[in-house]
Amino acid sequence: MAAQASFERRALIVATVCTVVGFLFQIVAICTNNWLVISIPGGVYRNASRRYLVQAFSGLWRICRVEVSRLVAEGKTVETRHDECESHNLFPTEEEIRQNKAIDSHYLDYTRTAIAFTIIALLLMVIGHMFAVYTLRRPRYIIKRLTALLHLMTAACILVLNEVFSRSVEHGLENLPEKYPQGVESSYGFSYVFSWLVFVVFVAAGLLFLFLSHKRKADMADTVDVMAEQDEPMQLGRV
Repeated sequence: MAAQASFERRALIVATVCTVVGFLFQIVAICTNNWLVISIPGGVYRNASRRYLVQAFSGLWRICRVEVSRLVAEGKTVETRHDECESHNLFPTEEEIRQNKAIDSHYLDYTRTAIAFTIIALLLMVIGHMFAVYTLRRPRYIIKRLTALLHLMTAACILVLNEVFSRSVEHGLENLPEKYPQGVESSYGFSYVFSWLVFVVFVAAGLLFLFLSHKRKADMADTVDVMAEQDEPMQLGRV
């Protein structure tokens, strides 16, 4: 029993370390703009900036564009690069929606949903790690099951986040030529990959906590497994 308890504790420690690393990876993914990388061969002219848009990097919160201004001098074309970033307008006014054809109600719903599940996932991560740390100190089966549930709920939120983002990209490519001009080449960046890796980590951690959440028998406990008696049902009434 002592060897088994020691093995289980080491396994839970490894799982918790992995989820902490996964939490950091998710923070990096959320804060970076490499969820979607858009390349436009030859560039497309933008009237607003009077420059050619050649590349864009889109994240959950903002989009960064790479534009070039072209000047023909002495038979040669000189290009000057310009980088600019702007936050997604999540709550545009009716006037902005009418004037900007790149704003679409369905696309806005996708973006808002992705951000909402991002926030929920982060909250569940924090709460789940609080239970995980408590489990390492007091290895009660019910706390392990709660931790497993929180980790699996976190994974579910990340799954929804990733799927909604991919659906928003598909919707934009099919219905928003002003946002995704014809001929663009799109690919998912490292931020999107990080988010999927975090999903796998939390699924694995949740299943591990659930698998190791069996009840211990007090009559088989030794000095190492001091919490076994607390996993036993309480006897109420007279003996």
